Amino acid sequence: MSFGSLESMVRNRVRMFLRHAWLVTILGTMALAGALGAGVYYGTKATVMRIAAGPAGSANAKFVAVLSGILAQNTNRLDRLELQLVPTDGASASSQALADRKADLAIVPPDIGKSPGWPVVAILRQNVMALIVPAPPPAPAAAPAPPAATTPAPTPAAQAKKTTKQEQPAKPAKPDKPAKTAKTKTTKTAAKDSDAADDSDDDSAKDSTKDKDKDSTKLKVTQLAGKRIGIVTGNEATTALLKVVLNHYGVPLDKVQVSQIEPQDLADAVRKGALDIIFVAGAATGKAIGDAVAAATQNGVAPGFVEIDQADGIAKRNPSFDSVEIDAGTFGGNPPTPDDKLTTLSFAEYLVARKTFSHNGITELAKIIYTSRLAIAAQMGGEIKIEAPKTEKDADVLVHPGALDYLNDEQKTFFDKYGDDIFYGLLIFPVFGSAIAGLASLLRADSRTRRLRHLQRVLDLVRKAHAAQTLEAIEQLQVEADHLVIAIIHLSEHEEFDESVRMSFSFALDQLRFAIAARRTAIIDHAAASGGASAPAEPAGTKAAAA
Repeated sequence: MSFGSLESMVRNRVRMFLRHAWLVTILGTMALAGALGAGVYYGTKATVMRIAAGPAGSANAKFVAVLSGILAQNTNRLDRLELQLVPTDGASASSQALADRKADLAIVPPDIGKSPGWPVVAILRQNVMALIVPAPPPAPAAAPAPPAATTPAPTPAAQAKKTTKQEQPAKPAKPDKPAKTAKTKTTKTAAKDSDAADDSDDDSAKDSTKDKDKDSTKLKVTQLAGKRIGIVTGNEATTALLKVVLNHYGVPLDKVQVSQIEPQDLADAVRKGALDIIFVAGAATGKAIGDAVAAATQNGVAPGFVEIDQADGIAKRNPSFDSVEIDAGTFGGNPPTPDDKLTTLSFAEYLVARKTFSHNGITELAKIIYTSRLAIAAQMGGEIKIEAPKTEKDADVLVHPGALDYLNDEQKTFFDKYGDDIFYGLLIFPVFGSAIAGLASLLRADSRTRRLRHLQRVLDLVRKAHAAQTLEAIEQLQVEADHLVIAIIHLSEHEEFDESVRMSFSFALDQLRFAIAARRTAIIDHAAASGGASAPAEPAGTKAAAA
């Protein structure tokens, strides 16, 4: 099959299709309804956001669960969001999941992976580091001493009275009454002062013991070399964070014994004396630090803390951190801890997203997060304190454009989002309509051209018939006329000829038929008259055609 035949066949099928107006109308209506349905479906389809967080059971994973519940209550059908948790083992794994495009958002601190380059949607909380020194175990009880065979010590009054009686015979003369009264008062006062001195000595001994216990839990970072440090798992504490602190104070990491310890095993390790320092990081009022403090408390004695007194210097050298003072009693416990202000390091916990993710989806997510932050905090038990990142041009973090639209009150309405699409759709639709109309007109024009071509071919054959000189030429014209008639019949099957077209073809074909018959007769008569020879016999088919 040639390309021309294929093109002709396709055109014929299109013409046949366009001739059925009802079918075209029905199919056009169905196509339009399908397009509208697809637009409504995709317009109201929920935006699915994959968020990487972990480990399981941590505050980050719980935040995703709480936020998912709040999003499920969103009744806005045009901006519905769905969160899918991508569980990870920690911040590093969450960062890698975002880099590998296995997640659209992630919860990471600023010092993990490429987090400084990922735009921030919200600051979930400020984490603090805590180096906890477990309280010393209670001293073993001493065996009771056997009772001494001594007489009880006399009371001060009796001793004074005895002394007075013993000194009385040695005096040469009896003292006067005022002098005796003064001596008695002086003796009693001295006795009272002696009792007060004994009580003071006891209190001083107790205070000294307390101070000794308190001093035993006070360490400096420079004194951690050779210590056994247990990093509690399931929170933001990592070996990398511990290394930052130790390196700043000149304590190599290989000089300390670092081990990972599960939260449920922490209290038992403290009782056995297996740890010298507990390292934990998280929200200051969160569960991670609170449980660590409770595990480090022994016999009602609160643990101590290693103060990071050079936190300001570390923060200046590393912008990911900041210096913070923890107020007394912030970590809770019984007794409250810390007992005084504590200087340490803090770092933020960010909800970040890929730059190419839907701006409209992030805008809606930011709106729900910030408008529901009190409800989220109430369900998180002090683990979350949502803050908005700074939006100035010189801010330390890059804010996602979607979140920036909400924070700057530039959130788009429905017509702001879809107005351009509607406008250009209204402009493009007439263009398509005009294109369809032009195509139909072209097809109609092409059909008229073919009709005129066939009609002109008939007229050309009429002229050739009049000019033919032999019977062979007449027979060839007859064959061409037959093929032309077949083509005209096929054309009439695919196209509706009006009355004028049918009359034109009928008149032209009659003229061709008459011209061929007349010219054949003239050639035969001329041959018979000139040569006297018998004219050649005409085929039966030719006679029938001439007739």
